[in-house]
Amino acid sequence: MPTQKPLDLNLLRVFMVVYRTRSFTQAADELDLTQSSVSNAISRFRVWVGESLFNRVGRGIEPTAVAREMYRKFEQPMADIETVLLGFEHFDPKCSQRRFYVYANESVIEALQTGVQALLQDADIEVIFRESPPQEADLYRDILLERVAVAIDIKPAQQSLLSSKLLFTETLVCIVSRQHPRIQGAITHEQYFEEKHVFLNMRRFNLTAGDLFTEGVLPRRRMYSEQSSLLSMFATVGKSEAIGIAPLRYASQYAEMFGIQILPMPLKTRPIDLYMVWSSKYTQNPSHQWLRNLLLDASASTVNEKALNLVSN
Repeated sequence: MPTQKPLDLNLLRVFMVVYRTRSFTQAADELDLTQSSVSNAISRFRVWVGESLFNRVGRGIEPTAVAREMYRKFEQPMADIETVLLGFEHFDPKCSQRRFYVYANESVIEALQTGVQALLQDADIEVIFRESPPQEADLYRDILLERVAVAIDIKPAQQSLLSSKLLFTETLVCIVSRQHPRIQGAITHEQYFEEKHVFLNMRRFNLTAGDLFTEGVLPRRRMYSEQSSLLSMFATVGKSEAIGIAPLRYASQYAEMFGIQILPMPLKTRPIDLYMVWSSKYTQNPSHQWLRNLLLDASASTVNEKALNLVSN
């Protein structure tokens, strides 16, 4: 490495973002710089290091072996620095104007949105829910690029720069039309496999919800239709003799509207654990801590006694 004046740490910051995004354009957007400024910073950093850092591959860029080794060594220290600095931010929800974006699936949005809005009545803060992308890589990328503050997911964080905390646990139930000619009030194991099913396709895992959350391998079931939306499933089940499975909280919200019975599952299922996932550097950040506590409070307020009674009766 050539002898020269001390490194401008801003160059290291630009390098880390370019490495992570694999794009000068995306790095410029994240850093609020022009693309030429980012390119110039990488050129200066390359001169300082004395080694090539990125190679052009098609329309994108790929890091060299030197860049990969540098990123590996700097990733955690840089994250620790950001965590410390972000922890000093002052935040007062009573007088702050902020907007937070949260990824979640349709049933979680339905479960939390009303509670969140009720808790925000006296604050000039917006919490906006967005449908989660189907691919895990896209979800994690958007968290790290700060496009969303939190994602609510069925898995805890799977990357070192992400943190997670259990938000709430959901129960699977069987849904059947109230006019079903053979099933009223309860469903047996035999009936479950004799009837036709409306499958909910979990695009991310390329599995149905039943295959994902039941214990063991399910016998082959007869398909009535396949849906990617729970609301479409409710509508189909309500006007047919087909049956389906759905989260208890969400099903209870629409049981009256779609004319469906909510019944206990006649086979063993795993609980659906839902986690908040966020960038670890914001763990000690006051505004982010407030947001996570808000989501926890909203989750606690959605425990629906009526839904529990629907299953127990």
